Amino acid sequence: MHDPDRPDEAAIRYGRFSYHIDEDRWEWSDQLARLHGYDSADAVVPTSDLLLMHKHPDDRDRVATLIEQVRHAGEPFSSQHRIVDRHGTVIPVIVIADSLHDVDGRRQGTFGFYVTGSPNGDSRSDDLGQGRRATMDVDEMVRRRATIERVKGALMLVYRLDAQQAFDLLVWRSQESNVKLYTLAAAIERRIADIDLSSRARANVDRILLNAHEDVLD
Repeated sequence: MHDPDRPDEAAIRYGRFSYHIDEDRWEWSDQLARLHGYDSADAVVPTSDLLLMHKHPDDRDRVATLIEQVRHAGEPFSSQHRIVDRHGTVIPVIVIADSLHDVDGRRQGTFGFYVTGSPNGDSRSDDLGQGRRATMDVDEMVRRRATIERVKGALMLVYRLDAQQAFDLLVWRSQESNVKLYTLAAAIERRIADIDLSSRARANVDRILLNAHEDVLD
């Protein structure tokens, strides 16, 4: 029986990217490079100009504005647009990104994923029905990301990890258990909700909640 939380890799492709503000540098995963028609990440040096070159002409101006916002602010964003790979294939994509921070919490840039469910879709796939489906996909992906972020926060608190370490731990458990990342995160979140904290632990959190403002007030 088909599991909708385990999409066929041939039907859905994805790739990870990151942008580092200080160095004005983009990084692509091998999967994202291949999505654009390159053999691997080593075969291409992604730049802002290259990103725009691969955008569909009808989407290019809108995405150019978004790229400038990313380069100057590193803000989280989501976008639905089309890319054109090296072979001229038009591919509708959903891009979801979040802020990238260093260990001190300073914003370093942006990271995120390109996701496409239509690797051979035609250039007219932005009709109203497709647009509605894509919007629902974005909403669902944002909801799932929120679940993963909450579980990451719990792991950071319990194990005293930074955000990347907590995410790596979650990914490792996902791979080891052969359970999709969101499905595992949702299961962890349900079990965490059932944990009965000791009165001492709750009292410590109470004290922090009521007095933490003193750390930021002069």
